[in-house]
Amino acid sequence: MLKLRVLSALVLVPLVVWGLFAWPQPVFAAFLGAFIVVGAWEWTVLSGIRALPARLLYVTLIALAGVAVLRVPALLQPLLIAAAAFWLLAFIEHVRGRALDSGVLASFPGKLVGGFLVLLPAWLVPLVLRELPDGKWLTLVLMLYVWGADTGAYFAGHRFGRHKLAPRVSPGKTWEGVAGGLVTVLIVALLAGVYRFGFGPAALALWVALSLFTGLVSVLGDLFESRLKRIAGVKDSGTLIPGHGGVLDRIDAFTAAAPVFALAWLLWRAPAGGL
Repeated sequence: MLKLRVLSALVLVPLVVWGLFAWPQPVFAAFLGAFIVVGAWEWTVLSGIRALPARLLYVTLIALAGVAVLRVPALLQPLLIAAAAFWLLAFIEHVRGRALDSGVLASFPGKLVGGFLVLLPAWLVPLVLRELPDGKWLTLVLMLYVWGADTGAYFAGHRFGRHKLAPRVSPGKTWEGVAGGLVTVLIVALLAGVYRFGFGPAALALWVALSLFTGLVSVLGDLFESRLKRIAGVKDSGTLIPGHGGVLDRIDAFTAAAPVFALAWLLWRAPAGGL
């Protein structure tokens, strides 16, 4: 399994980075959109949509909504705010620790709406960030946070893991793994903040805080998808990516990290605090 994960990453990661830096915006948008469409198809399984016409309709609506936001950029900030609120509610439901299928987000309407708030930011945030000053590097750093948090957690958890993070949802995850992931994020944040973005002490402190918070939120994305898979009774969201399962299994952490990071960055550093 580890060999398959590594081989898949060796193909996908360079492809994504190449697309981020070299491809025109429409091509990169179509590339990411293809993954989101597959992710939306997988989401229909997790949300309990059974009929083929209904599944096709849901995927089509996700795609059309993404195109609409791309054409009307003023819709992005409300989308990011709604997505951040979604993840706050996901955190509250997780902390309450009730039955996995209880709560608003586990209901059928909650999962229908949730698909838009989970998938659309994962598609649109990289496209918006890469258009900002130094945006391609900023987008890459966001991706490195998610990849680093996942990889650091994997190895730290296997080596030092003793205390379970969320045994009912994801028995393999540990607090030691989370710590290892955050250490990885901290290293990336310091290197990027000092050597790429040239932050002074005050800005660097805020940058590190935002980076660590992004790493923590990425864990929530992973846990939430695991929760939905347990409710649906499936091990993986799909089988597209060898060693990783489906698209949702690969981007679950990014779906939570992207809107939170982008919203904070746009409010903090974007001109006039806007888009």
